[in-house]
Amino acid sequence: DSCDSLIEQVSKQHGGVDILINNAGRSIRRSIELSFDRFHDFERTMQLNYFGSLRLIMQSLPGMIAKRRGHIINISSIGVLASSPRFSAYVASKAALDAFSHCAQGELSGKGISFTTINMPLVKTPMIAPTKMYDSVPTLSPEEAADLIVKAIIDKPSRVATRLGVFAGVVHAVFPKAYEVVMSTAFELFPDSAAAKGMAGRGDAANPTNEQIAFASLMRGVHW
Repeated sequence: DSCDSLIEQVSKQHGGVDILINNAGRSIRRSIELSFDRFHDFERTMQLNYFGSLRLIMQSLPGMIAKRRGHIINISSIGVLASSPRFSAYVASKAALDAFSHCAQGELSGKGISFTTINMPLVKTPMIAPTKMYDSVPTLSPEEAADLIVKAIIDKPSRVATRLGVFAGVVHAVFPKAYEVVMSTAFELFPDSAAAKGMAGRGDAANPTNEQIAFASLMRGVHW
């Protein structure tokens, strides 16, 4: 209902939507083995990250098609390119939005509608603050993240990604088995959070280990 209300309000006040940026999202960091009894996590993540965005897209497209111009920008995740362990619910929801956009682009580019997917890396905001190990991994500032969105608005590329994301995607495609080993190593190095294990408190209170810092440094080397 709120999605429909938003589009109705924008249409009345501004004559329609010219650029739609789907940025709202929920991220859940929890291993699959700790998710067997939490099917609702997958449902609510898909509801917001995929169906919420899809609702706004479907409500915006008729007006864009009528004007034969429009731009839809979806804030996806580097996790889709990296197949990040412990983020199966989140990555699956973002991958669904990516797949829809690729299909829609083939149908609607001839009508003046552009689609851009931004595979956003970690951004240093309060959302990631409880996870202390993120202090040791490469992140963007909110201003750098905004620059990626501005680039998408101006250039209208099909995809915007950092070098780390492109690197992960290429390695996954060319050396899938080796990449599986790397991801398995990362999975073992970075344990589930206390909240994911159902323990009191939130976030990761412990300082990162030397192994975690070394792995993060490796990732930082290919960040940009």
